[in-house]
Amino acid sequence: MIRFRMEWQEAPGVKDTVLARTWCRLVVEAGGHLVTEAVDSRSQSLRGGVYGSAFPLCQWIVENWWFLLNEPSRFPVRYASEDLARTPRDRGWVQRHSLLAAREGNSLPDLTLHRDEQKVVVRWTPDATPSMHPLLRFTGKGEILLEVTDVERGLVEAIQAVMDRLDGMEEPEVRDFREDWAAIVNATEQERRICEWSARLGIDPHDTDELTDDLERALLEAVADLDARLRDDFLDVAHPQTLRSDMDWLREAEELAADAGRARSAEDVSFDSDAEAAHQLGYACATALRRHLSPANGHEPITDLDETLSRLGWAQCPSKTVNIEPESLLEAALTRSDENAPVAVIGDAGREGNRFRLARAAFLRHFTLSGQTDRRLVTAAHTWEQRASRAFAAEFLAPAAGLSSHLGGRVSLGEIDDLADHYGVSSRAIAQQIENHRLAWINDS
Repeated sequence: MIRFRMEWQEAPGVKDTVLARTWCRLVVEAGGHLVTEAVDSRSQSLRGGVYGSAFPLCQWIVENWWFLLNEPSRFPVRYASEDLARTPRDRGWVQRHSLLAAREGNSLPDLTLHRDEQKVVVRWTPDATPSMHPLLRFTGKGEILLEVTDVERGLVEAIQAVMDRLDGMEEPEVRDFREDWAAIVNATEQERRICEWSARLGIDPHDTDELTDDLERALLEAVADLDARLRDDFLDVAHPQTLRSDMDWLREAEELAADAGRARSAEDVSFDSDAEAAHQLGYACATALRRHLSPANGHEPITDLDETLSRLGWAQCPSKTVNIEPESLLEAALTRSDENAPVAVIGDAGREGNRFRLARAAFLRHFTLSGQTDRRLVTAAHTWEQRASRAFAAEFLAPAAGLSSHLGGRVSLGEIDDLADHYGVSSRAIAQQIENHRLAWINDS
């Protein structure tokens, strides 16, 4: 759980009555970890809390409520908020997700909250430069995954504490604060769904210039009837301008998969792992599946991926290709034939790209789905399972142990191209495997 513990303090010299009433010593904890750990630059002593007004913080939480609980990260690498904010394109995301945007003269750590599939990522980083907080230097660092309900409960407790503290005050900003929170609490089920879906797109559900009537209709028409996991995958990469065309692509994929046939066999495979990182999970699952398919030699190229998937209980025609790429970051749809057998429909990315996307779909099918009717999307999102699927595909198609048998201390770009042809993947995939597993030095010349 995330907690904002507030110890109310006197605020001599603070003229603003709302700020003075909510002056406190604030301690932030996430999953039992102290987030507000800081060094006092004057005394060099370690502090566990900060002093300031809690009102701007809770005001910011209410303003960004739907984003904090629903919008995913848009970035392949975990950057500090100060670095992201230097880019105009990414500054809006930082303003919606980082406590640094709620400071208003107070000292707060770089704590970000964002959605990652069924969880909320809570991440905090130390101050990058002394100028961020002249009198304090936040030193904590961590990242945890929390249940959405646990994060929501922690945020509600903070808001309610400030709300109680302001009881009886009728300043305009306090009235607005109460009204905004009441609109969230009293939202109908349909209003909540629209707010969650639009926030997932990065659209402010309370701004009619962003969430237009047309966009709201498109959301209701496009995604309301999708399975929950499929809807999450879709909204993680969808764009407001391409919402309807992407849904058309998805419907075409479903129609194309219909006649893929029944499962040729009942063989299936699953694997449990306690991997703490997405790439570790992907590697472990790929190794396990290769051992299952070929116990004697699990490092040889998979020449016929369709045949391999048919062995695992997929449709007689386990993959189909759509002639056009979707407009957004959708890459493949994992769905089912009319005979209820798994089949992947892929946007045409060329032979190597299609094999990679198909392998990613195999990860989603065998290692993330529990029900027989679940459908998923392979996307360019940076969520846990999409990242794990990329690691899985690389290791499944071009295993590190197999690559190492072809490598010495250094490898040329030409040799990488040869290995790419050998394993049926792109040269980029081979280079990343070599770099990620530290198999050799790549000679760029």
